Amino acid sequence: MRKLILAFTALTIAHQAAPAQEIVRPEIRPFAGAYIPAGVQRDLFESAALLGVQAALELRPWFHVLGTFGWVPGQTKYAGADADVQMFQYDVGIELNAVQPLRGAWLFKPFIGVGGGARSYMYSDDFLRDRTCAAGYGAAGVELEINRTALRLEGRDNVFCFRSALPGIKSRTRSDFGLSLGLAYHFR
Repeated sequence: MRKLILAFTALTIAHQAAPAQEIVRPEIRPFAGAYIPAGVQRDLFESAALLGVQAALELRPWFHVLGTFGWVPGQTKYAGADADVQMFQYDVGIELNAVQPLRGAWLFKPFIGVGGGARSYMYSDDFLRDRTCAAGYGAAGVELEINRTALRLEGRDNVFCFRSALPGIKSRTRSDFGLSLGLAYHFR
């Protein structure tokens, strides 16, 4: 977590030191992919579909500020019985891009990002408690852009505190992964 905070601080300072640009480009980025539990999370949750949307502001060609909302309609393995669980993750973050022109108007934009927010678990079983806890992420991916549209591939490593749905169990730090494919539309 210290590395995540240090990276976020360094990127913020770099952004403040950069020369001003006149155009701010808003973006909308719907995506779909896979939620992949890791470590102990695999004992509690099944892999599942991941759906969501990001809203971003391109402040520089290489710097974005963004907000993400993700939804996983999943299954939990608590108490030996499968139950539905709705996982919601909402966060804000920053993204750094390397912009490489390709043939014609195409741009190749690999990126890295960091951010933080919260994650909520909503269980269908009445004996399981719904929970919300803090979450952070590190992301890497690539965007292939032409004019106002782009195709995006992103991988996220999520780290979060996890509060058990069963009473009497302490919070723990856990992780999982998200892989997604999406589109980006630039409004300017």
